[in-house]
Amino acid sequence: MGRAEFQYDEVGNTFYYVLISFYAIILLPATYFFFPFGAKKEERRVDEKQCQCRGCVVKRERKEANRPWKKTKKLLQIVLLIVAWTIFFWLAQKVSSIETTHHEYDPYAILGLDAGADVAEVKKKYRDLSKKHHPDRGGDPIEFDKIAKAYQALTDDEARENWEKYGNPDGPTATTFGIALPKWLVSKEYGLWVLAFYGLMFMIVLPVGVGFWWYNSIKYNHDKVLLDTTQLFFYFLHKTPKMEINRMLMVLTGAFEFWKQHNKEIVERETDDFTLPKLMKHFPNLGENKKEKPLSFPYALKARILAYAYLGRHDLENDDLDVDQRYIISRVLRLVEEMISCTQQLTFYSQAKVPFETMENVLKLMPMFTQALWPKYSPLLQLPHIGEQNLGFIKRNKVHTCAQLARLDDVKRRQVLNSLSDYQYRDVLVVLSSMPQLQIETSFEVLGEEDKHEVTAKCLVTLKVKLTRRSLLDKDNIPDDNRKDFDDNSDIEKISGDENEGDDKKEQEDKKPKRKAWEKQPKKAKGKGGKKAPTKPKPKSKAAVVATTPNEGPSGATQIVQSEASPNAEKGNDDEDDEESVSGASEAEDTNREDFEEDHEESDIEEDWSKPDKNLFETKTRETHTVHAPYYPSEKFEWWWLTLAFNDKKQRRLCAPVTPCKTLIDTQTFDLKFTAPEEKGVYSFTLGVHSDSYMDADYMMDIKLDVKEAKQAPPVKYEDTEEEEEQIEASSDEEYTEDDDSE
Repeated sequence: MGRAEFQYDEVGNTFYYVLISFYAIILLPATYFFFPFGAKKEERRVDEKQCQCRGCVVKRERKEANRPWKKTKKLLQIVLLIVAWTIFFWLAQKVSSIETTHHEYDPYAILGLDAGADVAEVKKKYRDLSKKHHPDRGGDPIEFDKIAKAYQALTDDEARENWEKYGNPDGPTATTFGIALPKWLVSKEYGLWVLAFYGLMFMIVLPVGVGFWWYNSIKYNHDKVLLDTTQLFFYFLHKTPKMEINRMLMVLTGAFEFWKQHNKEIVERETDDFTLPKLMKHFPNLGENKKEKPLSFPYALKARILAYAYLGRHDLENDDLDVDQRYIISRVLRLVEEMISCTQQLTFYSQAKVPFETMENVLKLMPMFTQALWPKYSPLLQLPHIGEQNLGFIKRNKVHTCAQLARLDDVKRRQVLNSLSDYQYRDVLVVLSSMPQLQIETSFEVLGEEDKHEVTAKCLVTLKVKLTRRSLLDKDNIPDDNRKDFDDNSDIEKISGDENEGDDKKEQEDKKPKRKAWEKQPKKAKGKGGKKAPTKPKPKSKAAVVATTPNEGPSGATQIVQSEASPNAEKGNDDEDDEESVSGASEAEDTNREDFEEDHEESDIEEDWSKPDKNLFETKTRETHTVHAPYYPSEKFEWWWLTLAFNDKKQRRLCAPVTPCKTLIDTQTFDLKFTAPEEKGVYSFTLGVHSDSYMDADYMMDIKLDVKEAKQAPPVKYEDTEEEEEQIEASSDEEYTEDDDSE
């Protein structure tokens, strides 16, 4: 019986099979990712659709300058791919030649006969070949052995049976398995070198590499912020819980990411000794005389000077300082997120409670560094080609925010911006079209209860916040001569509205002027006789949700709020506009609330738990809407932050974790969970939706929550409770009757 033998492949042919397999696994994806498919067309499209202000042009030029030898790299990629595919085809040809060299044992072919020749022909052919190849007559002994073996396989019955059954006239032989390694790798000559190479890789290089990676990774947290920086933030937030903007900037610029001792990417230059003092004279409130460590160290002072210069849009005369400033600003937003995390951890898990005003100030830092503006500056400076020289005339027309500018009609807006050329005015419209406005819907729910809309004391409440994002300005307001270019090149996401549905509505709207996104919803016409159409009664929620702005009173309660900017930034609005918004919102309140609750109730009923959720494992991209930020060193995407504060009698306090919103493109719903107050009553909360991209895009909503008394748990009854009570009563009766008889 045959046995198996494991041995190295002396020829080394099997090595090519393994080599070409792994080579193809690497080559195919590399070709897909590195081959330049239509790169020129895409780059041209990106250049045309961007804003053409000076800051954006410089930013794009800097981005292109950071990629030197671009054409050379593309050419080199193509050459390397050609060489790689040439090697692949050579390996394929090598493998195909290996396959052709393999032949099965055929005695007829060895004797030179046709398959199925009779015995007489075999004997005759054997005699002729023996005379030629017999060793006694000077023939090749190896060739003669093959001829004799083939003759025996065709004439001997046992040899023929072995050949037909096992493919060999000698019977079953040992099966050999070759190891797919080249021949030189397993030879005795190179065995010592191979062993030394394995020892070097697995005993020295690999442990050192893993140790080096581990040593560097343990210095950072999961948000890629140094742990020393996190401890620094905790220390100063605990030391001074109530922080103003200037104090936060001092702590932020004292992060260890800007110190060469902790970050090797930091460059310390000798020219800083005379360039920084000159720049420091423009900023008197740096706090350089304070002795707090490490805020008084040179690295922190340099970072603070460059941060102040960036927020003041101060031009730097030194190119080295410009490079250092871009490096610092590009890492500030990540540090601000870490400061938000530290603030809310101290709020919920520390005895030193941090005021809610500190959290609001931290959130203000993000749009400040995105737009390079102090909070005291006008938010109109976020728009291109608008400077301090234009603000006087614009403010005289009662325009203080970007939302108010977008609310104007085309003629009035052009008059307000008459100092701009047509090309510059088009850039302003492009940026206004990219800026956001939100529609916010809220509702309270108590999960796990029969009546999920009834909030009781100390229960876990979920505030569902639905955000719908729309553009601040419709692109239909772009001038006609440039509208086609804007449609082809604009990267603003198209958002389908709830209007313009049906052919009848389209025909009616063709006759009427289109309603802008920021205008008030027109009142619906009532039925005949001034009566409303009968509607199906729906159960009302006991948890009252009231959302009001600071400019509106309690009568202006709305659940769906759609505004263009922060209410705090629009204190100059007329009273007539406020009255119109209150009346229009109060009429649509009940309908919107009931529809929202009905949709959630129907979704809960129709939900099938047996079917897996398709969106459960899907991840949303964080590349949302691009932000117009010409001063920010890198590309910025639009994110939001949700806060929920409880309006206590003394001060506001954070009652739910700060929720980041980094995937909002059109519509998205978020859950804010918190514990209801301990006593019944009507409580006031403030929902804040803060933008990290624009200065005047924050939303504040006052929400009322009606808390009922906590339900008492029913008494627990066991199965044998009633029987035990009957037995106790019967025994007590018997004892009482016996005492009476004895008496």
